[in-house]
Amino acid sequence: MQCAADFASFRHMRTAALRTPLLLLAIAHAGCRHSGAAEPAAPTAGQPKSDRAAATAGAAALQPAADQTAAAPAAPEPAPAAEIVFDLARSVERAELRRGRELLIDYGHAGADKYTLGGWLTGASDSRVLDEASCLIVGGKVVKLLLPAEAAGAARLTMRLRGLRPGPLTVHINGAKVSDLALGGRDFDRFELPLPAGLLKPGENLLQLRVVRTGSARGVPKAGLAIDWIALGPGAGAEGAQAELSPPALTDLLDGEPGAGRLRIPAGHSLAYSFEVPKGAELRGLLRAGDGAKPGAELGLLVERDGAPPQPLGGQAAVEAERPLRHSLAQYAGQIVRLTLSAKAGDVVLKAPALVVPARGAARKQPPPVKNVVVVLVDTLRADKLSPYSPETRVKTPGLTTFLKTAAVMKNARTQENWTKPSVATLLSSLLPWEHNAVTGDAKVPQSVELLPELLRKRGFYTGSFIANGYVSDKFGFKQGWHTYRNYIREGRRTKAQYVAADVLDWLDSRPKDKPFLLYMHTIDPHVPYRPPTSFVSMYDEPYSGKVDFSNTATLLEKIKVGSVALQDRDKRYLEALYDAEISYHDVHFAAVMEGLEKRGLADETMVVVTADHGEEFWDHGSVGHGHSVYDELLHVPLIVRIPGLTEGKQVVEDSVGLVDVMPTILEALGQEVPEHLSGRSFLPELRGQRPSAPRTAVSGFMTGWRTLSVGRLKFIQRTLKDVWLYDVESDPSEKKDLAESHPIALRYARGMLGLTLAEQERGSQPSQAQPSEAKPRAPKRKHRQEKTTIDAETEAQLRALGYVGAAAPGASGQ
Repeated sequence: MQCAADFASFRHMRTAALRTPLLLLAIAHAGCRHSGAAEPAAPTAGQPKSDRAAATAGAAALQPAADQTAAAPAAPEPAPAAEIVFDLARSVERAELRRGRELLIDYGHAGADKYTLGGWLTGASDSRVLDEASCLIVGGKVVKLLLPAEAAGAARLTMRLRGLRPGPLTVHINGAKVSDLALGGRDFDRFELPLPAGLLKPGENLLQLRVVRTGSARGVPKAGLAIDWIALGPGAGAEGAQAELSPPALTDLLDGEPGAGRLRIPAGHSLAYSFEVPKGAELRGLLRAGDGAKPGAELGLLVERDGAPPQPLGGQAAVEAERPLRHSLAQYAGQIVRLTLSAKAGDVVLKAPALVVPARGAARKQPPPVKNVVVVLVDTLRADKLSPYSPETRVKTPGLTTFLKTAAVMKNARTQENWTKPSVATLLSSLLPWEHNAVTGDAKVPQSVELLPELLRKRGFYTGSFIANGYVSDKFGFKQGWHTYRNYIREGRRTKAQYVAADVLDWLDSRPKDKPFLLYMHTIDPHVPYRPPTSFVSMYDEPYSGKVDFSNTATLLEKIKVGSVALQDRDKRYLEALYDAEISYHDVHFAAVMEGLEKRGLADETMVVVTADHGEEFWDHGSVGHGHSVYDELLHVPLIVRIPGLTEGKQVVEDSVGLVDVMPTILEALGQEVPEHLSGRSFLPELRGQRPSAPRTAVSGFMTGWRTLSVGRLKFIQRTLKDVWLYDVESDPSEKKDLAESHPIALRYARGMLGLTLAEQERGSQPSQAQPSEAKPRAPKRKHRQEKTTIDAETEAQLRALGYVGAAAPGASGQ
């Protein structure tokens, strides 16, 4: 009771400790290590900026689990060498905090973004200090917050908030009106609302707060509400006198100096972390009783899984001296679990608490920076057509097979949009589509966005681009920064890969030899209209005479998509055979460029990135083409990287990454400074065999109403605030079995990670970097004002020749 009061007092005495910096933990005493060299101190919520790649080792399918008998804690013994895959202290914002059975959400501090979707569509604006409290500011009149509940019984909702002007506050839960409250407008008000049984549903609920007017206060120019904290627990009085206390923030639980790597859990409180359990995982750390704690303090451990009863892992007494903490989680390998750490009968302190796996040996040595970089983007190439992603594929790519002998495969790479323009803008800017705003047919890359060629040109690189897609053109802002710029559509040139490859080889010969170079080769062969040479078609189909014929029309696929041309099974087989043939045809000319680098003596000093802007659907989910969904036939793209002296054949990186991460990876490999404003995070450490301190995530979107998150084996889709889908893409790569209703623990984990990731990328810096006396740090502005261009008759005709229909509305046209 006294401990909780101390935390409450500390929380409101300090000046807006929005987040606390978390440095690399030194935990060699527990037999654990971070792989590789010491790393900088700026992890990120969604995809750590300087973290090391997490292993998602081969695992059981994410299905309702059968009951298992928890193993007893191992007897104290020297722990074998291990590597951290999830650092609990550095990732405290990922945890849920409870006081008994009461969920505590402090909205001005780390972790609140789990309940606001990072501000996307919820009305949550920013965190500010108001009346010495760090609060969530609601810029408008309405805010919608996610409210997880464990059961549908009666509950108690407690809120501390302030209206910026006096007036009514209306509370709704799941669309049902709960109460009308009165806001004083000058001070924070505390409300306690009993919730009848049946109002809440197990899992996620939607809490809506509405005011009728906005106002201002010192440091807050205009807003409707300031929310300090919300608590949700069982029926009134269930938590006794502690319910009257303000809850601690998650960062209040970081014990000692910033970066000390210690968690202090007050008596009666618990922290719950959700994650996918890697093969051979253990929970390790050091445990002691909190200062001044009475004898009998104990750490409780509980594992929860979807479809199985909760399993205690056994308690461990906390005494004055530190003792090793070591519990095996290997029996849960491949499953999403929620691990709850609770303090019983007294405060407990955990030093360097972490999930670890057996060490893999030393990380690869860092080679000298590469001199040059080549980016090969194959338009419309879905990942599962290639053998590194789908060993059973029929598509033959011997050129790629040769390339793979010295390259690494990013197994879980995703594009950030499902059509060309925003995807390539993200690749070349390391900004998300909703940041660079080149997302509509008539939008262009803003002049305020600095593209990779602009940056490298300023730093002395010679830059050249050879682009066979009309959307990646000067008309739409993509000419920025190139010494040599060629767009085959805009210039009326032949777009087949053989012509692009020939021009690329000529450029390699004519470029200045005294400068490093950036070369961007954007081919379009797998994009409609499919017109591969007959010899390649015969590799995948027999002679055909039917309605699938692109010789006279480029818009056939669109007609199939909208239903004006109906296909039979034979027609569908031939259509996909054409696509496969285009991939094999392109591979010949890709190989020619790679051989050209070898013959010119450039291969050993040139980084090569092979990827795609999006995939292509062939009735996977009832349609064809691209630009219409967020399933993996469109978002899962190949990403294969060769760095001389570093990558090697059969090297596969499992971590989730995106096209947004390519630019910072290139810059780091070149030995160039990486600008702070980029949204992406380099995956060069993962290529070196190092691990992050928490699993990486990748987010994607489509227009304004769709967002997806990929983390480990999970793929989560959120459409507005109403619809969600959850897939285990390891056991269900076709995304046919929605797990959203049957797996509430996994769903809450994925949706929380979406919020944390969106918030981190929105703010441009790690939320936990603010010092105790600072407001939230301000990074360079990432969101750019949308700029538009006029699509004249000539441009529209050029785009239609590539099968683009309704060029000003690609979301509707499917392109």
